[in-house]
This record gives sequence, C-alpha cells and structure tokens, in this order.
Amino acid sequence: MLKSRRMAWALAIMIAGVGMFGTAAKADDLKIGIVDVEKVYTNAPRVTQYTEELNKYRQELAQKLDVRSQNMMLDEAEIQELITLKTKTTRTAEEDARIKALEDIERTRDNEYKTLQATKDLDDQKKARLKELQDMNQKSKDTGNALAKDYDGQLQTKMQELNGKAEADVREAITKVVGQKGVQIVLAKEAVLYGGTDISDDVIKNLDRKIQ
Repeated sequence: MLKSRRMAWALAIMIAGVGMFGTAAKADDLKIGIVDVEKVYTNAPRVTQYTEELNKYRQELAQKLDVRSQNMMLDEAEIQELITLKTKTTRTAEEDARIKALEDIERTRDNEYKTLQATKDLDDQKKARLKELQDMNQKSKDTGNALAKDYDGQLQTKMQELNGKAEADVREAITKVVGQKGVQIVLAKEAVLYGGTDISDDVIKNLDRKIQ
C-alpha cells in the first residue's frame, strides 16, 4: 500500500469535507456517505497500480545497487555497462557473453587484489598495482554509498508523486459517487461509530486501472 495508516487517516479527515458545503438541506434530510479508506487503498485497481509502479521502481534501484556491490573491482565505465546490461528485460546472446566477460574481469582483479594484500615484501611494481586496485575498490565503495543516498531520495520523491496521484484520484472518485448517489456529506469510516451509507465499493469501481 502506498500510504501508511497515518497518511490514510489524514486523507480520511479531508474526505470528511467532501460535500459538506454548498447544500441547504436540513440535518434530518442529509444523506451521509461512508468511505473505508483502508479498503479503498487496498482494493482499488488504480491505487494498486500505483503501488506496483512504486515497487517496480524500488526494485530497479535496488538491482542497480546490488550489481554495483557485487562488482567492486570494476571501474565506473565498466560497472555502468554491466548495470545497463543486467537491468535489461531481454538480452541477446552477445550481451550475455559481455556480462560474463565483465564479471570475469572483476573476479580476476579481486583475486589479484587479495593476493597482493596477503603478500609480504612487495616490489615497487606490485606496490603500485596494489595501490591502483585499492583506489578502485575505495572509489567503488564511495560511489555506491553516494548513490544509495541519492536513490533513497529518488524513491521518496517517487513515493510522494504516486501518493499525490492516488489521493487526487480517490478524491475525484468520491466526488463522482457523491453526484451519483445524491450524498451531501462523506465521512471516513474510521470517524463514524454508527450510521451512514457505505459507498466504498462504488468508489473502488470508479478507480479502474489506467491504460499504460
């Protein structure tokens, strides 16, 4: 679900205002609609579509970080190439072969790095190579840590974007049902102890999936 219970409650409070104004009906004549916010966010196809989109986005970012974390001994150009190839939905045989080649390069460097670390009395050439591999490893770590923070920010931005769309769509659906059912006031189910007409299913019916 996109929203936490706290956020759903905030939406519930806003829903309470739908239809409360612009009516001159007497209190005894008011038709009150009830919306189960949790049910709508759990079952509405449109909202679950947004949830799927967010989950896919999260998985894509996680996959990029995972590829990077498992291939620390590639330079940035190589790791970018590997990430691009491994995150493709479909790949050619040539692309699979290139993935294997890059991974073999990484494993060879990693083994070399560990061997040099464990070797005493290195000559100048081997010391220089060890330093080169150390720098490559450290740069990979630093870049990965920076990207993890950046990806977290991207994920939060995406979540806010989709939450905004879901909230707007839910409110629009409620407004449509209000017109169809002749409801003057809509309250969230969480705020009602007794009475009212539950219009949750009608709201859900107005939240079909968007065509992509």
